[in-house]
Formats: sequence, C-alpha cells, structure tokens
Amino acid sequence: MKYSKNTEVEKLEKEIDQLEDQALLAHINGVKPPKVKQKNKVTLTEVKPGVGNTTNLDKTGPKRCVGCGKDLQIDDERRPGYVLDIEKQDYCLRCFKIKHYNRLVEQEINDQDFIDILDNINKTQEKIRYYYVVDIFDLPGSRLPWLEQLISKKEVVILINKVDLIPKAVNKVKIIKYVQKFFEDSPIKDAKFILTSSMKPEHVYALVNELKSVNYDQYIIGISNAGKSSLINACLSANQQIPSIVTSKYVNTTLDKIKINFTEKNYIYDTPGLVKHNHIAIATSPTYWDYFFFQKEVKQVTYQLLKGQTIFYGGLAWFSFEDGERIDLAKNKTLKTSFHFYVNKQMPLHRTKSDNTEKYFRTHRHALSPRLKDNDATFTTHTFTFDKAAPMDIHISGLGWINFKSFVGMKLSVTVPETEFGIKVQLLPAMI
Repeated sequence: MKYSKNTEVEKLEKEIDQLEDQALLAHINGVKPPKVKQKNKVTLTEVKPGVGNTTNLDKTGPKRCVGCGKDLQIDDERRPGYVLDIEKQDYCLRCFKIKHYNRLVEQEINDQDFIDILDNINKTQEKIRYYYVVDIFDLPGSRLPWLEQLISKKEVVILINKVDLIPKAVNKVKIIKYVQKFFEDSPIKDAKFILTSSMKPEHVYALVNELKSVNYDQYIIGISNAGKSSLINACLSANQQIPSIVTSKYVNTTLDKIKINFTEKNYIYDTPGLVKHNHIAIATSPTYWDYFFFQKEVKQVTYQLLKGQTIFYGGLAWFSFEDGERIDLAKNKTLKTSFHFYVNKQMPLHRTKSDNTEKYFRTHRHALSPRLKDNDATFTTHTFTFDKAAPMDIHISGLGWINFKSFVGMKLSVTVPETEFGIKVQLLPAMI
C-alpha cells in the first residue's frame, strides 16, 4: 500500500522488494547441506565441524554451555552453568529446563557481566560490526542511550525486529523511515537499517546473506527479549543447521558470548541481553509474561471516547481522556475522538468512567488478569496536553501504543505502577 507519491520513496520500495526477492532466490538456488536435527537433548552435534554453534570447537579453556554461553560447572546448582557431567553435557541445567520445559531455574545473574563483555570487545583495534536489535513493538523501551554511546565508534547495523507484529497493511519503507527518524538523536551515525523477523522467511534469508557477507567479528546486542537469540536460531535453521541457542519469555536467557559459524569464515557472537528495567513486565510475575513477549500480529482495538472516559489494560495500567472536546457547530453536538489501541491479542481492555478508576481498580484488581505482583503497588501518572492537531502515538513499554489525532486543548494521561527504574511512557509522532 503506497503512503506517498514521492518518487524517491517509490524507488526505495522497489529496491527493498528486489533485495528480498534476490535473498529468497539465493537461498532457494544455493547448495543445501543435509538438514540436521538435534537427536540428543543434552548434546549438540553438527554434520560438519566448524559450522553451527562453535562455542567449544577449539577445546581450549573451560567447556561452555551452548545454550547460554556460561562455563559449565558441577559445584553449585544455584549458579549458571551447572551440570551433572561436563564431558557428556553441552547444555547446563538452566538451559535444559528452559528449552524443554519452559521452566526458569532461578540463578544469580548480573547485568555487569554484559558491560564487561562489551568493554573487552571494544578494546580491539580490529574492524568489528555490531547488530543492534530493537523491538518494533516496544521501540522506546528497547533503546539504551548509554549502550549506543559505547558502540557508536564501531560499524553498526540496526535490526528492526519483530516486523511480523506490525499489521500487514503498513508499508515496509514507512517502518524503516520511521525508525531512522526515531534514531536521529542517537550517537550512532550512518547505520544501516534492516527489517528482521524470526518468523518471516524473507527477512531471515536477507539477514543470513548479510551475515555471510562479512568475514570479521560480528556481535549481536540489545535488550532482553528483543529477539536476538530467536533471530540467530532462525538463521541457523535457514542455513540448514541446528538452532541451539536457548530462547524463552524470560529475561537474560543468554548469559555470556556464544559463537555461531554460518560457514568456516562467517560467524557472529550472540551476547547477553540487558534486563528491560523500564518494561511493565518487571511489575508482574513471570506467569503473565506471555502478555508482553509474544509472536502474533498485534491487534487494533478502536474506542470512540469523550472526555472523562478511561481504558484499563487488565489490572496493570490505564489510559484516560482527561479533557478537551470538539464541537460539530452545524449539529451543536460534541464529537467523539477515535483512539486506536495496538496491543497483544490476549490483553483484555475495559472501558469505564474516569471518576470510577480508583473504585474499579480496588474492587477488581485481584480478579483481573494480568495483574501486578505487588498488592500494595503505588502508581504514577504521565500527562500529555496538546496545542495543535497532529497524528500521535503514546507508547507504553510492554503494552504497545495508542494512536490518535490530537487537537487543541486535548489532555490525556497514562497511569502505570511505580517501579525502581520507572516504566517507559513516551509520546511520539504516529507510526501507522
């Protein structure tokens, strides 16, 4: 669907379509090695040595878990890397239980580990490339300004991930241009932008071709649950290799560097993800994280609201149309305003009067799902006032975004639970 008659945009659209077609044809016509399935749950064996997960290929130093990258150990079940038999096992207990039972084993994880890894990477004077993964469903929440500063002096490719979550009618070029605009204030300059998805073959093949075009160190980085490890696993599958990296809805699934070879000369390192401190999942228990980390296209729910009306997100947060109105002078009638909520299809929304928000939450919070883990949670309200008409989005980290057209005198608010680092709520120009 065209959104502009600009010839430059049309040319870019055509180039993207051609690149995707070339990527697909290159994959279809390429020489395909025999596809391998992992026959043993605790070990990993590729058909050809030197490709796939090569974390332990050189056999120097301690053996590492191929799922999370931590050194294997038999001393302490509470620490990452614990196994019963180091020689016979390639997956630690934590990764085995996440991979096969979707069950998290609680162990001590320190975000400082990632910072130390990045410091060591940046010490090299050799040419390296970073792939910085951002989640299109949680664009403001998946950016880390301090991380961008640390990698800004190196070659950077920004992977706009989970594009399959965006409604199919949205133009691909529009998404790229929107994210480029969003990164204008970043210290990262001259970055290449690529649309990616672990679920869409055309985006997986395009990324595989990109990775195979580079024969120096490549590192994939980003926030937890942005989809880094899922992307690498999808690339391995597309390359007829075993998808070995452990992925889940839990944070910090990857704990250390994991080396993946797509050929003997082309490889990438998966790195740990940093916890989304500004994400609403932090305020809930892991049993509800399917509401925030999911794989299906977002749902658009439209409400026609007048001032004084509120929409609840389950038992987590609420959006209120505080003030402002437009009058149809011909009919002497107050006009309703359309608000489009882009949310996970599982997320329940409920409309009530703004005067009734406190009573509604107090009465129903124990029965609502998803709900907060702290029964005595306190809340903070973000207020937005407008002095002009423009299409806008309000993004709430973990809950999606609200699209609307502002007008002079409009006043809106978003109320979220208070957390240690605060939940990210940001007003941006409309994406859709």
